[in-house]
Amino acid sequence: MFYSLLVVGFGFILRSSKFFNVAYGGAFLVGGYAMFLLYRMYLVPFFLAIVISLALSGLYFVLSNKFIFEPLFKRKASNFILLISSFGLLIATSAIIGIIFGNQATIVARHLSDVSTVNILGGALSYVQLATFIVTPVLIIALAIIYYKTRFGRAMRAIENDREMSELVGISTSNITMWVYMISGILAGIGGIGEGFEVGINPYAGLFYILPIIVVAVLGGMKSFWGGILGAFVLVIAQKLTVLIFGGSWEQAVPFVVLIIVLLVRPEGILKR
Repeated sequence: MFYSLLVVGFGFILRSSKFFNVAYGGAFLVGGYAMFLLYRMYLVPFFLAIVISLALSGLYFVLSNKFIFEPLFKRKASNFILLISSFGLLIATSAIIGIIFGNQATIVARHLSDVSTVNILGGALSYVQLATFIVTPVLIIALAIIYYKTRFGRAMRAIENDREMSELVGISTSNITMWVYMISGILAGIGGIGEGFEVGINPYAGLFYILPIIVVAVLGGMKSFWGGILGAFVLVIAQKLTVLIFGGSWEQAVPFVVLIIVLLVRPEGILKR
């Protein structure tokens, strides 16, 4: 479920900016560690800590675009330069977080009740997993409505199709892009918070998650809103079948095998649009 939500935010950035912005993993880290700092260290109430943490992850991504990627766009930098810049920002973010919090996994949960389980149809789910199953579909549907049915969504799709033409017809591309980065940063932050509660978050988690997200985006179709969600389910099924047949040591290799197969067989992804 995390992959499907994370890939929606990554897809927004990919389609609007036209490059693989791996600094998305930095927003993931900011959300998780901000929640740890506020909720566990400073005892901020749960929901207030979530709101502030998500605002910080969104702000991190907005500022990264404002001071790094937007100036590069104005200089007509190539996609390779943009990719390297975003990778550098992710590595710098990981290093700074590692210096401040250490390199060990950090658990966000403050009480045992935060990691309790509930039995549903004979199976045990943690509260984080249960919340993921409830919140993720709701957020995806809400984002789909915004994307396809609102004026803001139409402006987003216009920028994705042709940024220069969008400017000519009066769309404020800089303003729309700012909000796209904010929304994407918040979605990444949700993933970071969930990871922190579920198994703990470490400074390298952003890089660990961004690679499968790129695979999912390519697999589902880089130009499709729904393609990334479909790709997430395909990748997870492939990983679980691999664990079942070959063992858990092969699970991390699955995304890269899937990526090679997709690029060879259907480089446009499962869904073209």
